[in-house]
Amino acid sequence: MHRPPAPLTAALALVVAGLGAPGAGAASPDELADVDAKAEYAFYTEDARALASLVAQHAALASGTQSLERYQYAHAQFRRLQLAFRQKKPKDAEAAGGECLDTLAKLNDGDPRFVEGLVLEAACAGYVAALGGLHGLGAEHRRDARLAQAKELAPRNPRVLLVEGLLRWYRGGAGGHAAARPSFEAATRAFETVTAGEPGQPSWGEAEAWLYVGRALEEGGELLGARNAYEKSLLAAPEFAAARRHLQAVRAAR
Repeated sequence: MHRPPAPLTAALALVVAGLGAPGAGAASPDELADVDAKAEYAFYTEDARALASLVAQHAALASGTQSLERYQYAHAQFRRLQLAFRQKKPKDAEAAGGECLDTLAKLNDGDPRFVEGLVLEAACAGYVAALGGLHGLGAEHRRDARLAQAKELAPRNPRVLLVEGLLRWYRGGAGGHAAARPSFEAATRAFETVTAGEPGQPSWGEAEAWLYVGRALEEGGELLGARNAYEKSLLAAPEFAAARRHLQAVRAAR
């Protein structure tokens, strides 16, 4: 369950001074977990300003010596990309998407069996492709290639299943949302089998998997099932504003 990091305020840009700065040495697992927690909380609470401050504060992680340093920086940019996409801010989304993809290209070219890096790159590329334009054209191949690599290495990884669903969802087309539902449902089952990893390891996605299960059910008119899914999303991340909005809507509709 995600909990608010302490304390996340307007002073975020001054927090964790020196983390990832040149000459500071490799970030510790606990420091990376702190970056991860702040990125998740800012995303769930839809605080674009906090996300922008976070990635600016820790930009040096993009060229860190550890895979997880680069990964956590790219993950924060991915959350920034998703939020800008949702808020219909294409310039911000393109900027975050570019940073995410540049960082992950270096990570995955050097560590091609790091499943989490591959699937995160597929996710970033998928959102960039959905933006359209010249950036979108170049991202389509990366989206498909990186997801295929990740699925070959770890087909039951919960984030692989989640991202597979997200890519189907945002490609559009007739029945795209319904076609994505099995991947989201498989992701929720896979998350149930995951135990807590070491600090700084990837841990995101469970609340989103339940959110999209709920959205697919809601679109199909299955309001009770959708309500249950949104409630499970909020159990995983109580601060998830999007899940709360959808839950309120289905409660009002019944």
